[in-house]
Amino acid sequence: MTVTYATSYLGLLERIGQFLFGVRTGYTGDQIANIEDCMRDGLCDVYSAHDWSFFKPVEDITTTAPYDTGTITIVSGVVTLAGGTFPSWAADGILKADDGYYSVASRDGDDQITLDDTSVDVDAGTSYELGRPEIPLDAAFEDMAPDSDLTYYPDQNDLYPPVRQRHDRAIRTWQQNDPYYDRPIYYSVRTVQFDPTTGSRKRLALYPTPDAAYVLRVPMILRPTMIDETNLYPVGGETLSPVITEACLAAAERNFDEQDGRHTTRFQELLPLAIRADQERSSPTSLGPDSPRGERRTDLYDPDYLRASRIGTLTLDGENL
Repeated sequence: MTVTYATSYLGLLERIGQFLFGVRTGYTGDQIANIEDCMRDGLCDVYSAHDWSFFKPVEDITTTAPYDTGTITIVSGVVTLAGGTFPSWAADGILKADDGYYSVASRDGDDQITLDDTSVDVDAGTSYELGRPEIPLDAAFEDMAPDSDLTYYPDQNDLYPPVRQRHDRAIRTWQQNDPYYDRPIYYSVRTVQFDPTTGSRKRLALYPTPDAAYVLRVPMILRPTMIDETNLYPVGGETLSPVITEACLAAAERNFDEQDGRHTTRFQELLPLAIRADQERSSPTSLGPDSPRGERRTDLYDPDYLRASRIGTLTLDGENL
């Protein structure tokens, strides 16, 4: 028989309901609202206490190759497509036609878009490319992890460097001055809109605009979310089941008993143990060779210098190692 230790919405509903109201089922709407307040407060207490490793998955994001099906005509900035259908993301694209690059203002239909520059005219039958410089990020995305380089899979690498983070102002400036298509070398995270149901939504802005479909490995930080009848399991519920349970019951003590009790004490006992366990699971056991720069130098490169470039200078009794 398989035993599941993960905390879930339904399990917390019963535990908190039993603590507050003495029953495990048959709650009123107001009682459920009170229970969910305790869940929300408890999860917040756990998630804000430590930089948990389980909030940092590595996700795959695939860039979009330029769309070039059919031919176009441009009259006063209005682009009409023959023999194709503009993709749904066209309003965020960059159009290349007659060796010029133009930003798109709107997607007016399957065969029509409007450029920001309404002075552009291009003859009928002109070939084109519509690039996609921005990729929407999942609603669960909050930020990039500290190791923020985006890497390719081995079969795509060809000794090409990772995609490195730059300030969004730099990305916008480069797109303005030289909006060409190529393999991306820089990126920024751009907040583009606010959704009342999920909060702020973000995009990955790439430069240059991708000239093909590339799979990038993205070290992300998850956005903490509330659990409910549909989303049953909290982030980290597999490893922090007792901590989350006691945190929610401790919140119930504060919210309704207006004092700390045995669940608060138990939560305070479990939390540092969970933090220590998470650090042990996620921290490296080695920082590399322990020898100063210059030793074991080869004719091609200094391998020990790589340690300093990765983790900074180490000191012992005030002396650099």
